[in-house]
Amino acid sequence: MMTKNRAQIRPRRDDVSLDGLSFLLADVQDNLGNFLTAFLTIQGWPSSRIGAAIAAGGLGAVLARFIGGWALDIFPRRRLMLAACCTVTFLSVAVMAWTPLFYPIVLAHFIAGGAGALFTPILAAVSHHTAGARGYIARMGRNESFNHLGNASSGFVMSLLGRVMGPVAPLWGVGGFAAVSLLLVGGLSKRADTPSEQSRDTASLRQTLRAIFTFISETRLAVFLVTYLLFNIANGAVVPLMIERYAFFHLGDPASVTAICIVVAQITMAPVALLVGKKAPQWPRKPLFVFALAMQPVRDGLVILSADWPTLVLVQILDGLSSGIILVLFYAILSDIASGSGRRNLLIGLGLALGTIGALLSNLAGGALTSAYGFNTTFIILGLTGAGVACLFAWGMPETHSPVSEAA
Repeated sequence: MMTKNRAQIRPRRDDVSLDGLSFLLADVQDNLGNFLTAFLTIQGWPSSRIGAAIAAGGLGAVLARFIGGWALDIFPRRRLMLAACCTVTFLSVAVMAWTPLFYPIVLAHFIAGGAGALFTPILAAVSHHTAGARGYIARMGRNESFNHLGNASSGFVMSLLGRVMGPVAPLWGVGGFAAVSLLLVGGLSKRADTPSEQSRDTASLRQTLRAIFTFISETRLAVFLVTYLLFNIANGAVVPLMIERYAFFHLGDPASVTAICIVVAQITMAPVALLVGKKAPQWPRKPLFVFALAMQPVRDGLVILSADWPTLVLVQILDGLSSGIILVLFYAILSDIASGSGRRNLLIGLGLALGTIGALLSNLAGGALTSAYGFNTTFIILGLTGAGVACLFAWGMPETHSPVSEAA
């Protein structure tokens, strides 16, 4: 009886720790750049220098995700890696808050961007080893659900802190969340550090590159990675451009609209991600993923028709529905493709890095297109791109889900 009780306590410990980490670290991953932008604007930085500082974080995220996925397949000390990322994030945020000078800020945000980008793949690896292969996708759905709840609630709290205590307060809040997360890392059981099936002998740089080329030569992975990259290119600039247009035409307070957009989307994503994670073992991947991709051009069409806030709310509900599905099935599809290869984390890191690149390209292209051709033309181009992405996936991607891949 004692052994059985201990076996039940461990999964509960892991679930509580993963829930808390997903909730607290959401702000570190998704909102640090926004808070840093506000802080640097108040400091009187020109747009060019702010852009360079934010871009440094994006570059750090891309590099970290490429390298992190490979490292997670080799090194089993995942709790140590997670604790190191929390510590590095706190120290980097402290440098940004204390030393608002160009080079320290750029370096600190580069490091913080890399550390923050590693939280998602590390939590995914921990989830696989604590929940097991059969419970992995359900656990990832739960991670995403708590992540979105954390985004919605912490964004609201940080906005209040910023108004009451000044623009540096949200930065300290993000650092504080990272520091508190260390306690939750300590709550994870030893199962989080279970060695993967990938041995160090086959994880050299040469073997890793060979594995990547082998995977990419497979139609399923090539189509999926291209789809995910293009989806982020089509989707990444939509919300910033919506808010920019709202402010440009003086339709209301852009800060309020920004808060509405963030909260509505995140609250919608939370239950959707939880449901998709629970039903993933029974549901096929492809039809649901095509449906989620098809929501993106619909959103662009609605934005073109109206710029009023009720339309923006509807657009963000569709965004939450679409993203809640895609973010969970991202892990499910890559897990199916990597089944039995020992390269799951490598593929997740590669996919996340491409998604980050796509979002960065989307904002660059969206800004250039808007300056040259206006808002509506840009939304039309983004919508057509999104429609093309949905067609690519529908015609080129086979179904990946099977009882064999689920049990692997």
